[in-house]
Amino acid sequence: MIKYTYKKTGLNPVIFLFLSVLILAGSSCKKYIYEAPITSTYGAKFWTSEQSVEQASLAMYVQLRSCLRTGSSHFVFGDLTTDLFHCSYNANWTLNAVKSSNSPAFNYSYVPYREGDLQDWSRFYRLIAQCNLVLQNVPAMADGLFSSKAVKDSYVSEALFIRAYAYFYMIRVWGDPVHVTKTYNDVDYGNIPPVPRSPENQVLDSCLKDLRVASGYLNYANGDRSKSIRANKGSAYALMGHIFAWKHQYDSAHVYCSKVINEGGYSLEPMNTYSNIWAGQKSAESIFELPMVATNSSLTSETDGGFFSVFLKGEVLNNTKQNCWVIPNGGTTNYLFSDHNDARFTKLLQPVAATNGDEAGYMLLKYSNIQYKNPQDKTGLYANNNLVLLRLSDILLLDAEALASTGNVEGARNLLKQTQIRAGINSYANPATAYDMLDEIIVERGRELMGEGCWFYDLVRTNEAQGWLPAVGYPTDRVTPANKGYYWPLDMNTLFPYDNLLTQNPWWMKHK
Repeated sequence: MIKYTYKKTGLNPVIFLFLSVLILAGSSCKKYIYEAPITSTYGAKFWTSEQSVEQASLAMYVQLRSCLRTGSSHFVFGDLTTDLFHCSYNANWTLNAVKSSNSPAFNYSYVPYREGDLQDWSRFYRLIAQCNLVLQNVPAMADGLFSSKAVKDSYVSEALFIRAYAYFYMIRVWGDPVHVTKTYNDVDYGNIPPVPRSPENQVLDSCLKDLRVASGYLNYANGDRSKSIRANKGSAYALMGHIFAWKHQYDSAHVYCSKVINEGGYSLEPMNTYSNIWAGQKSAESIFELPMVATNSSLTSETDGGFFSVFLKGEVLNNTKQNCWVIPNGGTTNYLFSDHNDARFTKLLQPVAATNGDEAGYMLLKYSNIQYKNPQDKTGLYANNNLVLLRLSDILLLDAEALASTGNVEGARNLLKQTQIRAGINSYANPATAYDMLDEIIVERGRELMGEGCWFYDLVRTNEAQGWLPAVGYPTDRVTPANKGYYWPLDMNTLFPYDNLLTQNPWWMKHK
């Protein structure tokens, strides 16, 4: 990625070298919160122009993308844990224990050779260190080095957004994080005391504070699809809505979801062009997405076939792969798609027979835009999709959840029916109570957002009120607020030597 950016933009050698060293050094650093800073001399050479800040900002997005696609962890954390998808032994034996039928169910502690992907948060701290570099250096730069003060402020705001997104992501996966908001200088480096974990609500409040600042300087995309790959006011408000919902502060969640819905200029993609959502900056529904589609200059540098193809096999991949994560018949699948007239069922789920160790069921086709580097002989296969992290349907349903949680059943119904009418179903008309409406909303989020790395967090967020985690196979005692067994364990063998104040998540103290 860095080489491609260098060729395309004509970066000066100092900038190119800085970014290369930053990312390569970060990828091998085991001291997850103790990122070595650039020297003061080298830093003075780098932070001298808007161009350098642009490249440092792009590096944040590159690192975020790397964090999420490492070992397909984004989909493991958000989808495989829901029991909607099953990963057979032949599909990936290292993930075979992450399912309801395992004994114990959803055994997050047994992911052999995947501890670095699923139990080690170091890569997110490399991302946070990059954000902190921008936040430390850009405000000190002279305004005259930028085309406008607004541009300078937007770079700071992007760093605040990405850092908040990273912390929120880590909290939903591992719980209380170690909160780092500074880049240590040459004097401090190597002499940093151990840091304990901070309560998640305290860190989330800090994220909200940052996002309030960021949203004040960012603009809405206003229908400009090209702007969905950078932080904007809409993505900041959408993230605030999610954070408030996670904190069960639903009145505030409604405020920020409403801003996105009413002010952002977004619109639902029609069902006949639904695949545009993942085609790469082609949908007015997308609020924030990460670029992974190929370009003419760098055909596959932005893509990762292995990342999206966990959902694909057979003819879709020119028979190069015979196993995938299958949505099995029965169980959760039948509950979500009791109405087979649902367009998402007919368009996005392809029936597959039991074969090669995979169960019979359905293959998800959201990411089936498969291309070939050499089309003539169908070699060099890659998945040509963007990864959409925030979109309008998500926020409509989140707002519906907020309204139902505060007793406004009819308001929730009016939002819920927007995604259901698009899909050709009308179960929004059935719920009469807030409890039943919340259940229908969570089911609809599963239908709409399956395979997007997020439905598990919906089950966690609403578990105390609706009991969804036991419904999909988690032991009730594991997922109490005290035990927090919905969080992944930390790989203490790797992380503890560098922070002896680090503690394991409650459930995994006795079950890892």
